[in-house]
Amino acid sequence: MYECKLDVVIFTLGPVLPEIVRSAVPLEHYEHHIEVFDAFSAAAASRADILLLDLPAEGGTDELRRLCKPRAALIACLPAPAAAALADGELAALDDVWVTPLEPRLAALRLRRLLERIKLEKDCWLTRLYLDTTIDSIPDMVWFKAKDGTHVKVNKAFCHTVGKTREDVTGKDHCYIWDVSREDFERGEFVCRETEELVMQRRATCQFTEKVKSQHGMRQFKTYKSPLIDESGEIMGTVGIGHDETDLENMGAELEIILRSMPFAILVWDDKGIIVNANEKFESYFGVRRDEIVGRRHDMWEADHAGVKTRPGEDGRLEIRVAPSDAREERILKTHLEPIYDVFHTEVGRLCIFRDVTVERALERQLIQNLNTDFLTGLCNRRHFYHYMADERSGRPVSLLYLDLDRFKEVNDTYGHQVGDQALIETARLLRESFPEAFIARLGGDEFIIALLGDQPLPALRDRAHTFQRRMEETFSAMPRFRLLSACIGVARSGDPDMDIDTLLQQSDAALYAAKERGMGQCCVFGE
Repeated sequence: MYECKLDVVIFTLGPVLPEIVRSAVPLEHYEHHIEVFDAFSAAAASRADILLLDLPAEGGTDELRRLCKPRAALIACLPAPAAAALADGELAALDDVWVTPLEPRLAALRLRRLLERIKLEKDCWLTRLYLDTTIDSIPDMVWFKAKDGTHVKVNKAFCHTVGKTREDVTGKDHCYIWDVSREDFERGEFVCRETEELVMQRRATCQFTEKVKSQHGMRQFKTYKSPLIDESGEIMGTVGIGHDETDLENMGAELEIILRSMPFAILVWDDKGIIVNANEKFESYFGVRRDEIVGRRHDMWEADHAGVKTRPGEDGRLEIRVAPSDAREERILKTHLEPIYDVFHTEVGRLCIFRDVTVERALERQLIQNLNTDFLTGLCNRRHFYHYMADERSGRPVSLLYLDLDRFKEVNDTYGHQVGDQALIETARLLRESFPEAFIARLGGDEFIIALLGDQPLPALRDRAHTFQRRMEETFSAMPRFRLLSACIGVARSGDPDMDIDTLLQQSDAALYAAKERGMGQCCVFGE
């Protein structure tokens, strides 16, 4: 959702520090803009997000901190005696001190941790933004309470209802917010104490209808409250959503008012199945006017509506796919059916709620794809490999070709990780083209697995492995930085449906090891 550029400014006379920084792989959503200076520049320092100082600073580190951006990371590279001699004020101005001469691996590790910290701070800020924006867009009251009953976060609707600002409410208890006496609170009259305790006791979401006493009189809320549980399983507080029913109840408002206020599409029919009402969201979602469907049987309307396709959702509730007449992307709606009762608890109709889950389903699909895909090569990953074997094997013979690149580390060390990454990407491309019908996964590092289901004669598997090795040699020989690379392949197959995939994987790995023992660019079959 976001992209960030980090301006990294380095003041140094030597090549070691710039090499360490340039070798750092940017984290997801980030890119690095690196500038190196052999003399101090106040202008360069003022634009840095990360400032690495390996030269004397004009005015000391506290003066340098005043030059930097408010959230810039300031790191001084100093010999151990100079670092020990820093005054408290100078230390306070720094984010870290790297002792020189630098040990490249340790410096790279500290840089990586710094980048992770910067990303974590950005992600935390975004998470707070998402949460605040979400709860402030909800027309009902939303609040988060600590275990002792103090409010730690509320939304705009909450502030509007109680007539106090967010700053005034935060950290305060029920008595202050609702202007009730401590005596009333201790008696537990109209202060919601019992429901808070019940939610924490049950450790589950509960729904209540609650009357709350305030200086402006009694109010009634439909509330949904859930416990907040920390990572150790301890209750840390509650979160609640409250819909103020006071005005509707006092006015005796009709169903029409409720339907108009709901953020979902709603269809209402009576006990005979005749449609009696629908809200504007329903008209928008289904492309119909209310007066066109009121008076019709709801089941006949559903049968006649050609744009609706249904399927059960994962929780068993029906999901409706609506194809708009203007050919826009179809909308996925989850349905929730509720009975409507009169004052004698006799069912007098049904209310069907349609919640738009289009974006939610798209995000779920994207999440599953991300979980199953190697980010660099676009191949499947180890996790997906095991799921594929479990779902698709169905007792069929399985053949595995376990591939490992020769001298990959040498290429990485000589030309850098970006070149190594390109080698992996190119290997993945060749694998896709050479084994179009196979399941191919990157297991990690420079190791790949090719899985073929069905009967595959060993001679044919060996021939395909050799063919791939020759093609790889032809392709990489034309690329100067990849000429060192070749591939060893271990082959294993089994027609035994009871052999678990880990055993077969171990056999292909053993065959790969045997190939490596023979030299580079070799292929071995397990058991031969």
